[in-house]
Amino acid sequence: MQDAAPQENEERVSLSVLIESMLSDATTRPYSIGEIIERTGERGFGLLMLLLGLPMLIPLLPPGSSTIVGPIYTIFAVQMLTGARTPWVPARFRNRQLSPETVQALRRRGIPLIRAAERLSRPRGFWLGERLTLRIVGVVVFLMGIILLSPLPFLNTLPAVSVMLLGMALINRDSIFMLAGIALGGIAVGLVGFSAGVIVTLITRLLSRLS
Repeated sequence: MQDAAPQENEERVSLSVLIESMLSDATTRPYSIGEIIERTGERGFGLLMLLLGLPMLIPLLPPGSSTIVGPIYTIFAVQMLTGARTPWVPARFRNRQLSPETVQALRRRGIPLIRAAERLSRPRGFWLGERLTLRIVGVVVFLMGIILLSPLPFLNTLPAVSVMLLGMALINRDSIFMLAGIALGGIAVGLVGFSAGVIVTLITRLLSRLS
């Protein structure tokens, strides 16, 4: 019963305060993704979607960050599509630790973004019901996770922002943020399709010239 009180208190605080608290802990000792999951309480998928998207908005982070976040997003998406209420992540990703550079970058740039989102988002309800909404979000998050795994350059930011908007929407039951996240996800899918088409066309032309 002693562990329940801290978790209940963390569920009452604002997102920016909770995330800043976790990042402060991460400056004094190694901090893993698994510990983040354990501290999110009932905020579940929404908070993790929001938090894990922050590194994709920071260009100073080392290359390959999307290869960690992308698979986690697809895992979350499958769980949402199957009706899971709380997120689960394999040990391979749970044991990943945040580097000191990542923590500092998130504190410097990520927290202000979260505070700005908090000022704009408020409960507006889900028009299609929670179960259907969660599955729609799952489809979009799955596609964004796949895009983050793709080798196409400069396509990390848009999928990350889409998933972060959806995460905030789940936390606050905000239909406006939900629509914005879905719209950005559609734009990201369209850009990937266009980019893939251009690449295929260029390769086809190159092969025709060589033959």
